[in-house]
Amino acid sequence: MSSFGGGGMPPKPNANSNLPLAGIKVVEFSGLAPGPFVGMVLADFGADVIRIDKTRTGLNPDSLCRGKRSFAVSPKSADGHALITQLVRTADIVIDPFRPGVLERLGLGPTDFEKEINKGLIFARLTGFQRTGPYANMAGHDINYIALSGVLSMLGNAGGKPQPPSNLLGDFAGGSMICLLGILLALVERARSSQGQIVEADMVTGARYVSSFVLLSSYLSHPSWGAIHSDGTDDTRGRNTLDGGAPWYGVYACKDGGYMSVGAIEPQFYKELLDILRKVLPQAPQGTQHPSPSTQHDRDTWPELQRYFAACFAQLPRSEWERHFIRTDACTVPVLTRDEAALQGVLPAASAESVSDGNPVIPSPAPRLTRTPATPPSGSAGGEWEEESAEMLLTPGEHTDDILLELGISDGKKRIELYRSDAVDGPDRPEGLTKAKL
Repeated sequence: MSSFGGGGMPPKPNANSNLPLAGIKVVEFSGLAPGPFVGMVLADFGADVIRIDKTRTGLNPDSLCRGKRSFAVSPKSADGHALITQLVRTADIVIDPFRPGVLERLGLGPTDFEKEINKGLIFARLTGFQRTGPYANMAGHDINYIALSGVLSMLGNAGGKPQPPSNLLGDFAGGSMICLLGILLALVERARSSQGQIVEADMVTGARYVSSFVLLSSYLSHPSWGAIHSDGTDDTRGRNTLDGGAPWYGVYACKDGGYMSVGAIEPQFYKELLDILRKVLPQAPQGTQHPSPSTQHDRDTWPELQRYFAACFAQLPRSEWERHFIRTDACTVPVLTRDEAALQGVLPAASAESVSDGNPVIPSPAPRLTRTPATPPSGSAGGEWEEESAEMLLTPGEHTDDILLELGISDGKKRIELYRSDAVDGPDRPEGLTKAKL
């Protein structure tokens, strides 16, 4: 492999040195949503994240790219491989979103760096299936990973088939967040040992771990509540306290088509729910009667109770129910749409003008650190951060020239040759060279 001089990368220009991850350098190989989310969170809290994009492409649909820089470089070329190696030489973290063996076959796996090149490197490998076993090299998506985890079988309505909660549980909870946890733990440990390590995260194992309460409680029966969660069979799915079976833990339609969420599990909260319904509707809806708090856990009454709640909430528009339940302990709040939540469900709220114009509203980083909270990173899009010049997508190779300079490639002829050979790419290709294909 060829090599280039120039030393390590300087910190990201204008980086906020007060953020908790300031000075941490991340090389993120471009992938689908879970890997980019890991890099985005690290960038939100101050890390300098460089996304490695393919050459000869003009579009990457990744919307989780704020605060990052893009370097379009080909690992299959000798020069491109050398550039990536130089990046990793001074990096703290590498994010590998590929199936097992992809980076290893390119000579860019953890063993290629950990001994001589970068002993402190934290190499985070995030896969869908576990890295060993019959599924290891198969294609898959969130629904497949949570299917193998055992958790999908527990989700869904009574009498129906298992139903996935969008792609949140496997991709992001069991994948991204578990990977982030591993990275941060490895950083803490490195402060003691000065040694990096491999972080192995997969969405099957991760989904099971974040679902520990659901899985473990499915073996138990509460003395008052009875079964809390399904065991994954058709006979139990959607029929229990927290999986949609209990009438006082569900969603109900209002007169105007809006919805209210009810989660009055504990007896004191359930009593308050019933008291408010009785006060607002002294006469129970036709065909129903006001229930007694004492029958909350009598499952024989649940069908009738379900009809009662449905009939009650159908009497008034959502705004009226909001007014009656706000600042109470009835555990009953409105189901807000995407735009409603941006305006009134969270603080700080987005501007009404931004939402009405259809601008993307970025969720604020969480958790909020009191001394070193995340600040709007460069490239944030509209909404709660109101950065008008920001864009949702990051053009592949948008920062290739800047990164080449940081890597010591200042010779114009050398840079032109790198572009000409497709070792690197970007929208700033020198004039006279064919631009990347869209």
